[in-house]
Amino acid sequence: MNKSMVRFLLSKLLLIEAALLLVPLIVAFIYQESFTIIFSILTTMAILILLGSIGIIFKPKNYHIYTKEGLLIVALCWVLWSFFGALPFIFTGQIPNIIDAFFEVSSGFTTTGATILPDVSVLSHSLLFWRSFTHLIGGMGVLVFALAIMENSKNSHLEVMRAEVPGPVFGKVVSKLKNTAQILYIIYLIMFAVFAIILWSVGMPLYDSLVTAMGTAGTGGFTVFNDGIAHYHSSLITNLVSIGMLLFGVNFNLYYLLLIRKFKTFFGDEELRTYIGIALLATLLIWLNVGGQFATAKEGLEISFFQVSTTMTTTGFGITNLTTWPLFSQFILLLLMFLGGSAGSTAGGFKVMRVLILSKIAKNQVLSSLYPNRVMSLHINQQSLDKRTQHSVLKYLAIYLLIFISLVLILTLDNNNLMIVTSAAASAFNNIGPILGTDKTFAIFSPFSKLVLSFAMIAGRLEIYPMLLLFIPKTWSKT
Repeated sequence: MNKSMVRFLLSKLLLIEAALLLVPLIVAFIYQESFTIIFSILTTMAILILLGSIGIIFKPKNYHIYTKEGLLIVALCWVLWSFFGALPFIFTGQIPNIIDAFFEVSSGFTTTGATILPDVSVLSHSLLFWRSFTHLIGGMGVLVFALAIMENSKNSHLEVMRAEVPGPVFGKVVSKLKNTAQILYIIYLIMFAVFAIILWSVGMPLYDSLVTAMGTAGTGGFTVFNDGIAHYHSSLITNLVSIGMLLFGVNFNLYYLLLIRKFKTFFGDEELRTYIGIALLATLLIWLNVGGQFATAKEGLEISFFQVSTTMTTTGFGITNLTTWPLFSQFILLLLMFLGGSAGSTAGGFKVMRVLILSKIAKNQVLSSLYPNRVMSLHINQQSLDKRTQHSVLKYLAIYLLIFISLVLILTLDNNNLMIVTSAAASAFNNIGPILGTDKTFAIFSPFSKLVLSFAMIAGRLEIYPMLLLFIPKTWSKT
């Protein structure tokens, strides 16, 4: 293992996080917040700069990164950024418990949106902004962001980006990896900025529009108020956010195709059509099931569409009390929690692409029993999918289910309600946020469970393998 390169890149990444903390620092000055808050942010920045500077003093002799190093860098970066990003909350006493603070910031960077806070008003403007700013950075990926701005564009960084970008298949939109990262982040940030301006233009305060847009862009779900989007009592805002969440749940490589005017390829994408079709079908089923609970059919459709969008894209914005909904609708939402958004998007979950591949594998298996001598091939977007990718999806499903079952088992030690523990495990592992079956936060779980769920959120965001390798002794061996 090239440990010196792991140390060197992680040190650079700590310096980047120190620079990002300038954002909440500026917010603190704008709102003339107390010296304690400003000092806490500055202290965190100083710690990061010190550790980062020490780490980059000695440059590695070999800059090459193999798959193992790439996976390790990704996992350690997300853990370290979450830990150091939590320090301002601890230093100010706004979230004094280190495990709670680590959980909250892990939830932010992984765009989960889960919280231990029953009341977000305990947070200052600057730290509430930092909490949502982590959504914006984590949405497209911490390492994708770093790669887009780092001066070193060696091909070895392919392993870093491959380990972080969600989906069964990684693809570059242009030949150079650094340019791919830059293009994806530019598209992402432009969409965020446009959405924030739209929210501001329809009457949402500027601060609120930025926080809400960050939660929407990163499909995270942190908001300014405890009652989420419902606080604004605006059908227009609700519908705009619903559409925004669905847009950010689309594979960003497809938006690049729009830019280069490959409209036929964009609209013909199988995953995109499946993604939209599932969203519309789920909305219709839930609307028909819960419509009687609302004053008008229009309101029922609006809330149903919002809830499907926020769940399927794993955003987790709140708008209504789901505990009063029929079990049929809650179960559909639970299924959407597992499904998630498109590969290559900011959404979490198992991903529509994997479900599409699994459905075609299942279809081929049924047909092979009828025609045993027939050679079955699998195609996605008129292109043959190799056996290696098919097998990797099946293996991922097996590991995914084993980890999920383990999470549920651990959470049953804290709670006896199956809906609560199942949805909490699904919520954390699939980076969604809310818990079905209760209106309480993740504070109902023990410190050990919250720590496990924190790592589950990071594992879910990184698609399992990088986090698993942290706990395998062979990862740290010299061979």
